[in-house]
Amino acid sequence: MFGGGAAVRRGRAYRRGCDASARFAARSRPRVAGAARRGERMSGFGTRVVLVPDLGEELVRAVGELEGVLVRLRAAEDAGAVLPGALAGGAALVSLRRLWRAVAPSQGRYAVAAGLAGRLYSPGGRVELVPLRLVDVDPLDVATLSATAAGLGAAVLATTANAAGAAGADGYDMGVVREALEAGRGPGAGAGLVTVAARISGLLDLADTAESILLREHLAAAGPGADVVLAPAVEQAYLATARRIATMWPPPGTPATE
Repeated sequence: MFGGGAAVRRGRAYRRGCDASARFAARSRPRVAGAARRGERMSGFGTRVVLVPDLGEELVRAVGELEGVLVRLRAAEDAGAVLPGALAGGAALVSLRRLWRAVAPSQGRYAVAAGLAGRLYSPGGRVELVPLRLVDVDPLDVATLSATAAGLGAAVLATTANAAGAAGADGYDMGVVREALEAGRGPGAGAGLVTVAARISGLLDLADTAESILLREHLAAAGPGADVVLAPAVEQAYLATARRIATMWPPPGTPATE
């Protein structure tokens, strides 16, 4: 979440843009093929540049909680548990960590540390907008995270139907998955973490539109870490993109619904 009066104003602007005619924003660096230049292993399909809102500590916490679940599942598997799909073999954990390496420099204190915390303004600099930043991600990692959300959700459903939490019909230890989801959290929070995984994957997998492409190109032309004042046409592209992003991740300060 953002803190202070300026942060509150940015959150309000975000919400107005999501509802009708207000504002949303972005800034970051065009890191197309950045992972390849750094020598990181990728799927072979290359990276895709996406627009990610700077959610401050909100996304940091969400990724940290999800990582904790996947670390617990990896340990359970090492102890003999049989896990389904992307949850098996540590694939989900590897993909989440690789995605976070790409996304982290777009978020809050990480953006500041990386020198990528440029600000975004409405035409004439009248209103400071919540930043959207350019991030290059591996689509295969995003697909793996989506499959992870599905696997976690299946475990919640299976263990809700079977209070004993026994192995599922395919012999998977769904009770172990449910326990990993709920470890260290309150009752019913397992489903909340399923939602977190689905929202993160959805945020990174929004399809391109003419508006998002226009906004992305405008931000890329400004350069990494630059402050940007939007032209009226680009502001409209921003508002349209903000509304779509809000379907995957609610604006800062909006109570989450599951």
